[in-house]
Amino acid sequence: MRQKSFYLLLAVAVAFVLLIRSCYQADYTVAGRPVDQMTLAWHASLIVFHVIAAAMFLMTALLSMGLFSRDREDGSMVMLLCRPVDRWQYVLGRIVGIWLLSTAFMLILHLTLFLIVLANTGMMIPGYLSASLLCAVNLLFATVLTCFLALFLPNIMAAAFTLGVVGISFLSDGTFQAMQSALLRHMVAGESQVALWRILFPKVYMLQHYASTWITTSAFDGMPPIYVVANIVFYTGALAAAALWRFYRSEI
Repeated sequence: MRQKSFYLLLAVAVAFVLLIRSCYQADYTVAGRPVDQMTLAWHASLIVFHVIAAAMFLMTALLSMGLFSRDREDGSMVMLLCRPVDRWQYVLGRIVGIWLLSTAFMLILHLTLFLIVLANTGMMIPGYLSASLLCAVNLLFATVLTCFLALFLPNIMAAAFTLGVVGISFLSDGTFQAMQSALLRHMVAGESQVALWRILFPKVYMLQHYASTWITTSAFDGMPPIYVVANIVFYTGALAAAALWRFYRSEI
């Protein structure tokens, strides 16, 4: 947080969110029918919610990729570990610190959008901030994965691999979610089978989509929500344990 570039990035992000406030003050016509301001605000806010949550993966990966290498280079790692601090405390402390910082960044952007809607329409979107907090679970997964990979891969490769996992999840599960209606129509023909790897793959997109249902109050189809949350929690815990194991075996 001492880096000025972080605050500059936050200011730019908030400015971009503020630019959409004019969308709530215009008149729109779809298929010859006027769209009321409440409906427009609801749809626009949902889209921006997904854009912010998805864009936060990039920032989280960039913050996490050089976490341990920076501490090695400037001597912070040695300074901390020569005190009564165990290695697991150091690793988890750094991971949780990055996660809290990323979560706060995302909450500020979502809160900015929430206040824009409230100021322009007088409408409070229920579940908006709660959905943002649920997306923080995804950020914890991205942080742990990047930190784990950075222990034995170059920083840029660790970040690229994390973004690749997130991208595959969005493409695979996003396509599956979009094809739900088609799958239901062909269920009798037996075309609704899903590959095993897609079931076991980290459900990053599904968790974000489940969070969005808290805003839309619509049903979450495709798989049980408890499995989606348990999937991400399992991968996060397993990767954290692997990062601790790797760090304990590394020489400082």
